[in-house]
Amino acid sequence: MNHTQQPEVRYADAPALGGGSNHGLKRNTLGVTSIACFIIAAASPLTSVVAVVPIMLSIGSGVGSPAAFILASSILMLFAVGYVAMARHVSNAGALYAYVTLGMGQLTGLGTAALTIFSYTAIQVGLYGGFGFYAAELILQATGVAVPWWLCAAVAAAACLYLGVSGVHSGARVLGFLMSFECLLLFVLAGGMLLNSPAETSFSLAPFAPSALLSPGLGVALMFACVTFSGIEGSAIYSEEARDPKRTIPRATYFSVFFMAAIYSGVTWLIICTLGTDHAVEIATKESGNLVFRVSDMVLGGWGTIFFNIFIVTAIFAAMVTIHNNIARYLYSLGRQHLVWSPLGYTGRKAQTPYVASIVQTVSAVICVGFFAVMGLDPYNVLYASMTGMGAIGLVLAQTIASIAIFVFFRRTRCDQRFWNAFLAPLIAVAGLCVFLYYALSSVELLLGLSGTWANLLAALVFIVFAAGWAYGFYVKRCHPAKYERIKSVLCE
Repeated sequence: MNHTQQPEVRYADAPALGGGSNHGLKRNTLGVTSIACFIIAAASPLTSVVAVVPIMLSIGSGVGSPAAFILASSILMLFAVGYVAMARHVSNAGALYAYVTLGMGQLTGLGTAALTIFSYTAIQVGLYGGFGFYAAELILQATGVAVPWWLCAAVAAAACLYLGVSGVHSGARVLGFLMSFECLLLFVLAGGMLLNSPAETSFSLAPFAPSALLSPGLGVALMFACVTFSGIEGSAIYSEEARDPKRTIPRATYFSVFFMAAIYSGVTWLIICTLGTDHAVEIATKESGNLVFRVSDMVLGGWGTIFFNIFIVTAIFAAMVTIHNNIARYLYSLGRQHLVWSPLGYTGRKAQTPYVASIVQTVSAVICVGFFAVMGLDPYNVLYASMTGMGAIGLVLAQTIASIAIFVFFRRTRCDQRFWNAFLAPLIAVAGLCVFLYYALSSVELLLGLSGTWANLLAALVFIVFAAGWAYGFYVKRCHPAKYERIKSVLCE
């Protein structure tokens, strides 16, 4: 089949920034493994297993949770098909913003940019709370010294900033190191459940049966399963820094989704089998957040729990580094087009990282965390749970808009005429993501861990931010028409 060749995006035409401070992002730096580490670290598999699996077992699909993970990953894999097809034609650190702009216009593109930056920032702030909570608990258990959670969060913020400005390859190496231990611990847990489970354990395939999946709690299960894949859209953010992005981005994206689906569904299935299919839901309801630690004690002994307490801290930190980099590159993409404060588009001469965007992102997140600390709010139940939940809703909405934009872009330009990649997969992904979004909004109190007005307000804030970005685009169109027209031309030239 013939495919019309689409000119590749160039970046030398981006508006020049004063003082020679825009040296561009460092090209040909990241391979498949490095980008996959960024994607997987953002989802934080260890944290997802510890925090989400008990919820899915107790109030979601119950013993059908492994199948729910597979169903959710299938929808997200369909999203990835259209997403990486778009990445073949557009290489931009603004990823979702660039794709939506080319598919649905500048107004919707700027709305999506605002939504994505806001969502990532909410997740980042929530991760600060989670890191502070777990790190303070770990220090207390190890030394008996009570350290304020916000102090731990501040140290992590400084470390994130250092890695963010020192070079993307340095961050990738650190993430690779941390991810190795995180995944190794999950593999050891899985091995322990296979080899050291109680004698009466039966490794039944019943959890994968359609009857187990189609339970009354399927919507809740799909909602939380989708949350555990947050960050898969991050692959294209690094397309300007990737080696051979037309191959690297698809391979890293597909591998990451498949890898996480295998871990989530496999570990959850083994937990159910270890506890017994007849008792897993009851035990998960009773143990709640301690479920994985109890299973670890059963099959690995006390040392397993010790390592879980350590590596859940490093897992959250790895996610923080990735989200930090994602936000910085979105700000950089807008800054170099003079759509926001222009210095956000500056990059360092040596490391070629968006150092101004990294500093601004860190300061804004620390201010938010400081507000929560001054107000005396709970770092886990309020900050971590509610902010990451709100960010997840925002990302699902952004992915939905992007899938529509990708479908429209390929229908209009005909630059990719593959029926599956450019038509059917994006269309099915839109339907699936709309289902995820519906369940997230209909169960918003459960997802955010809040009740009543506060839960509805945070959910509404996601749409308000998108509308604000759209309104800003309208302002640029009316007051700065040349700049407005250049938004799309810079992406298309």
